[in-house]
Amino acid sequence: MEPVTDPRRTDLYVGARTWMVQLDVHPAPDEFLGHGYVDLCLRAWPTAVGAPLHLGVQWALLVWLLDDEFDREPRDAPPEVIDRLVLALLDAVAGDAQPTVGDHPLVRALADLVRRTREVMPGFWWGRYRRQLAAWIRAAHEKLVDYVRPGRTPTLHEYQLLRPADGGMLLAAMWCELAEQCVTPDWNTPLVQELLRSFSACGYLANDLAAAPEDTFTAVAALVRTAGLSIRDAEGRAHELLRAQELSFWWARTAVQERDGAFAGALECFRVALAEWTAASSRYAPPVPAEAVTADAATHRLGRTVLGRELPRVPEHPTGPVRQGVGSTQPGRVRSSLLPGAKQAVSR
Repeated sequence: MEPVTDPRRTDLYVGARTWMVQLDVHPAPDEFLGHGYVDLCLRAWPTAVGAPLHLGVQWALLVWLLDDEFDREPRDAPPEVIDRLVLALLDAVAGDAQPTVGDHPLVRALADLVRRTREVMPGFWWGRYRRQLAAWIRAAHEKLVDYVRPGRTPTLHEYQLLRPADGGMLLAAMWCELAEQCVTPDWNTPLVQELLRSFSACGYLANDLAAAPEDTFTAVAALVRTAGLSIRDAEGRAHELLRAQELSFWWARTAVQERDGAFAGALECFRVALAEWTAASSRYAPPVPAEAVTADAATHRLGRTVLGRELPRVPEHPTGPVRQGVGSTQPGRVRSSLLPGAKQAVSR
């Protein structure tokens, strides 16, 4: 990624750091933010400003922090420790309890974002966001208990049942709505649901293809177990699936943008920014030199041949993306359930 010179950057970074410090969610906020989350959000949401932009960034930070927490502490802790955390998180999502000073910092941070987001977003949007967030927390817990802790590889059936919720990409789609203030009225229509399914699959399949070799909750590992493929053949099949999903995303986005260009364009912008950030961020290994990072370099790193660039070329919108309207077992490594890549030693 090229250096970010966005005039919003200083205010957004200071806001994110202040929020992290006030809620004590990380012992080294500057080190954590050094992975480039603010820059990712700035590129993903180029017209977002004010409170919606700050909230979008803070939601993204919280989910990454929770993802790290699920991967880090619970593996050697008694099962009731993570069970209590999950119940407290679900209570905070539902608004059933007000966290106290003695609660886990991430529970308090979640309650803070719940309160502030409900003040600025429509009730129908909050309802579906709350349901998806609760589904993500439950899926992350299920994956930890049933697969990560025991080191068990899922069957392809088990993987496909859990991965879409665990992947978190539908949360990311709603961060786009929040930050860019482009809430779609058509979320539940068949065409938008098709777009969201492919958006989600693009994220979690790219994640799987860049995951650490010892990570067993991936499409590749599930294909090896269920279909009896070699690792190389399973990786090849997963690449084919990713290419198909990216073409499906383009197909559905091109149709959706006729009616809702702001929402369709926001998803595309996030997807491209995510690929570029993944290639450059110190959160992932190995980093690509900054001068070499383009969307094409990012797709190469993830083993991807589609971003509207490397497949038999498909026509883009003549003016570009439409912007109408507003786990690993190695010490120091954790896996990501939200975004592509295998994390390096993540600062705590």
